[in-house]
This record gives sequence, C-alpha cells and structure tokens, in this order.
Amino acid sequence: MRIFKFILLIGLTLLIFNCNADDDQSKENSNPSAFVLTEGAATNIGIPFNWTASIDPDDDDVVYAVYLNGLLVIEDLNALTYVIEYNQFISGENTILVIASDGLGGAAEQELVVNLIS
Repeated sequence: MRIFKFILLIGLTLLIFNCNADDDQSKENSNPSAFVLTEGAATNIGIPFNWTASIDPDDDDVVYAVYLNGLLVIEDLNALTYVIEYNQFISGENTILVIASDGLGGAAEQELVVNLIS
C-alpha cells in the first residue's frame, strides 16, 4: 500500500509541474481578411457601396459596419452591399469606411473617398 501511495504522489507531482499558464489561455483571435470596397452605379435613391467578403481565419462570423464621414450609418450588417442615400452626404468630399468585425476584437477596414457635386 505504501508503494501505491508513493507512486500516486509522484504522479500527481509530475502532473502539477507539467501544467503551466499557457495551457489555460485560449488561442489568440485573428483579424478577418482584407476585402475590397467599391462604389456602385448611382441610383435615384443613393449610391450603393459593395465589398468582397472578409474571411475570418478562426472561422468566426464576420459582420460589417458602414461609416460616412466618421458617423456610423449601419452596423451588424451581413450583406456585402449597402446604399447610402443622397441626403446623408455632404457636398464635396465624403469618406466611406467599412469595417469587418468578428465580434471578438478582430477587425479589418477599407476606406473610399467619393466627391459629390450638388
């Protein structure tokens, strides 16, 4: 019985010393891939902006947020296109920013500048 307790004590000691802090940490989150943002043909409502899909290497779901001149227009968008209505633009230079996010802190972004003449 003493030998069994001794072997058990040695086994537990080895198990404890072989564990480290890295074992408890989850895998680091990766950013979604780069994507391409383009301006579509203007409609009677507004200007559509389209982008290619951003793929997350961790296989997380990717959603998009669209900003116009630094102001959030829409977020949690699953589509790869969005029409910004003319009344939201200012005359002259406008900056469109689309951010792809995996919801876990990973993000990729693309920016496009359009010039609107009123």
